Amino acid sequence: MSTKSQITFNKKQKEKLKAQKKKLKLEKRESKKKQNKTGLEINWAIAPKNNTLTPIEKELKESNRLNHLSKS
Repeated sequence: MSTKSQITFNKKQKEKLKAQKKKLKLEKRESKKKQNKTGLEINWAIAPKNNTLTPIEKELKESNRLNHLSKS
């Protein structure tokens, strides 16, 4: 009889540890989400120019850059 209760106790302990780990993991994930909302800041004034783009790609890149700057 004592072995069954020991097995049950061990199972419950494992479940508790698993729940604690899961909770910690979720908390870490949430804190990382809060910290990384801004992302990297790129200084376009000193960024090197990409000379390998086609004219269409250059236009698209420039329009994206202007859109990004207008949102800031």
